[in-house]
Amino acid sequence: MFQGKIIRFNNERGFGFINNGEEDIFFFADSVLNREDFFIKPGLDVEFEIAPGFKGPQAINITILDPEQNEESAE
Repeated sequence: MFQGKIIRFNNERGFGFINNGEEDIFFFADSVLNREDFFIKPGLDVEFEIAPGFKGPQAINITILDPEQNEESAE
């Protein structure tokens, strides 16, 4: 699993990009496993896998990390 941050998301078209600290990786909103629990927007931390896409690497099996859980685990 990789970790990164959503840097861009086009809600009308249903795709965006995640930066993992090295590169920007394309993703489709349908690849976000817990999208019903969160509004997909830039700035969210995510975990994901990478698979080959039509034009390069693509993020799949994306999970948005709950910011409240991250704060609790940091304490």
